[in-house]
Amino acid sequence: MAVTYTAPAYDEKKYRQGIDTSFYNNAIKNYTAEAEKQRTTQLGEAKKNQESALKQAYIQRAQNQRQLSNSLATQGIRGGATETANLRLQNQYGTAVNSANTDYSNSVNAINQAVDKNIFDYRNDMDSRAEEYRQNLSQARWQAAREDSLNEYNSINEYWNNYYLDRYSGSSKKSLKKQEKKIKANLKKAKTQAEKIRWQQALRAIGNRRGVIANK
Repeated sequence: MAVTYTAPAYDEKKYRQGIDTSFYNNAIKNYTAEAEKQRTTQLGEAKKNQESALKQAYIQRAQNQRQLSNSLATQGIRGGATETANLRLQNQYGTAVNSANTDYSNSVNAINQAVDKNIFDYRNDMDSRAEEYRQNLSQARWQAAREDSLNEYNSINEYWNNYYLDRYSGSSKKSLKKQEKKIKANLKKAKTQAEKIRWQQALRAIGNRRGVIANK
């Protein structure tokens, strides 16, 4: 009777548990922290640029106002600038302010989008690496469990093979028949793989002994 071996089933849930992917989680955490620092720095620089542009627009407006007043005085015009001239200066200043504010808004959006994308891409990359690591380790653990099970099977198989070959080495046909009946009953009731191996090897040893007797 042939002795069969059944490899342990691959249990994904079992091998998924206990696998440490903290390296990748920590990498994401550290990268995110650095990215947020970069975001803060860049937003601060954008704010400084906005304030500088607004300040420059205000200075330019004051200079233009002063130049206009000096020009009018040189021409002997009293009473200050006309409404049209003042409106033109105000429009120039408003345009400069709007430009500074728009540039700032665009910079903020660009910075946030870039940082968010970098964090998103890095997280996806690390998640992918963590999943690959988990699958590889799961497979390795399954393979190790399979090999352990196979080694155990071979060890048990060899032990009972030698045991029963020795036990039945001098048995008669009558004794073999009696033992075979008992062993078949035990094999039928066997619940574990080890028990099945034992009784299967006993039957094999009986068959071998019968072959020896027949060749005498």
